Amino acid sequence: MNNNASYNLSGADRFQLFFDSVARKNTGTGSVIRAAVTIAGILSETDVYNIVSQNEAIRFMLRSSLLKKWYSPIFRLVQKNTPADPVTIMNFHRGEGQEEAFQYALTRDCSFVTGSPVFIDVIYASDRTQIIFSVNHVLMDHAGMENLLASFSEMKTMQVKPLKPLRRKFILKRIADAIVATLFVAAISGWNLKRLNKKPHSGTPAFEKLELSIEETTQTKTLLTNGIKVNALSFFLGAALHALDIHEELLAEVKGNYFVAVPIDRRSAAFRNVILSNYLSFIYFHAEPGKVKSVKDISQSISRQMIAQAKQGLPEKFSSLLDVFRFIPVPIYSAFINLPSKGHSGTFAFSLLPNSRLENKSFLGHPVIDVAHYAPVISPPGLNIVFNEFRGRLKIILSFDDSRIDKLQAKELLQTIRKNLLN
Repeated sequence: MNNNASYNLSGADRFQLFFDSVARKNTGTGSVIRAAVTIAGILSETDVYNIVSQNEAIRFMLRSSLLKKWYSPIFRLVQKNTPADPVTIMNFHRGEGQEEAFQYALTRDCSFVTGSPVFIDVIYASDRTQIIFSVNHVLMDHAGMENLLASFSEMKTMQVKPLKPLRRKFILKRIADAIVATLFVAAISGWNLKRLNKKPHSGTPAFEKLELSIEETTQTKTLLTNGIKVNALSFFLGAALHALDIHEELLAEVKGNYFVAVPIDRRSAAFRNVILSNYLSFIYFHAEPGKVKSVKDISQSISRQMIAQAKQGLPEKFSSLLDVFRFIPVPIYSAFINLPSKGHSGTFAFSLLPNSRLENKSFLGHPVIDVAHYAPVISPPGLNIVFNEFRGRLKIILSFDDSRIDKLQAKELLQTIRKNLLN
C-alpha cells in the first residue's frame, strides 16, 4: 500500500460508506452515483480506452482500496501497489438494444471489495455515443463527478484528491454542534415518519426520467417567480411532496410526518476543482400530512424551514456531527442512524443539482448533446428524486427500489409532479 497518497475518509465520506452497505444489502447494488454523457458522433473503442487510461483520476481510483486498522474506527483510502488494468472497467455495448444496455449500465455495482469502485459503459447509436460513468459514492459527490467529467473536457487540470485536510473546529465545539444537530433531526423526524410501502419480493434498482420542453421549463420558472414566490428548491420539493401525497397508495399506513433530507454542497473555493471526497451536509424538511394539500402552501413552508435552518447554522452543525461520528465504531454508528426511525432515513431523498459544467462544451473532443445524473437507490427509503436542468430543459429523474414503487407507479408519480410544476 502507498500511504503517501492515502487520506482519511471525511465525515461525509464515512456517511456514504454506511449507506453503501445498506444499499448493497437490500438491493444488491451499493451506493453508486452515475453520470450519462451523450456526445455527437462515434468514438472508437481504442480512443475511449486510450483517453480513459491516461486520466489521472481514473488511475487513482483504479488503485484505491479502503483500509481500517482493527483497533481504530477510522477508514482510510489507500493506494494499492498493483493497479487494475483500465480495460477491466470498460464495457462497450454494440449490437444490442440501447435501452436494455442503458438500464444494465445503471444497475452496475461498484464495490471496493469485489470488482472496482469505478466503471464505464459505452453505448453506441447510429450517430452518437453515450458514456455512463458509475462511481462508488464514498469516492465523490455530485460536484466531484462533474469535476471528473470536466477532466475529460476542459483544458485545465482538475485536482484529484484534497491536498490538505479541512480546517476543523475544536473538538468540544464539534461535539456541542453534533448534539444540537442530533436533537433537531430527532425532533422533526420521530419514530413514525411517512414511508413507502414494501412489496413482498426483494428489490432491485430502477430508474425513470421525465424531461420538460424548453417552453414548459420557462412556464415552470414563471410560476415559480410570479405564483409560488419561493426559491427553486422549495418549489420543486413542494411539487414532489404534493405529488406523493396524492399518490397515497404508495405510502404505508403510518401516522407520521413527511421527512425529507436534502444534501447541500459545502465546498469552499479552495476545493472547487477537487474530484475525490464528499463535501456535503444536509438540510431537513418535514410536513404534516394535512399541510401538503396545496403546492404553494407546502413550498412556502419549506422555504421558511430552509431560512430558519440557515439562521441556526444547522448545515454546519450537521457537518460537525458527521465529523465526530467518524470516531464511532460501526455497530454504534449503525444504531444511531437506524434506531430513531426504525431504519428509515426519510420518506424519500431529494436533490436539486446545479447545471452541468459540460453545458456548451465538448467531451472527448465531441460536442455534448446531453448530461444526466442518476442518484443511488438506498432502500429504505427506496426513492430518490433529482431535479436538474440542461440546455434550458428541466429533468426529473427517479431512482427507486422496485419493491417499493414499480415502473408504472414511477411514471404516474412523474406525471403528477409535472402537472404541479405547470400548475
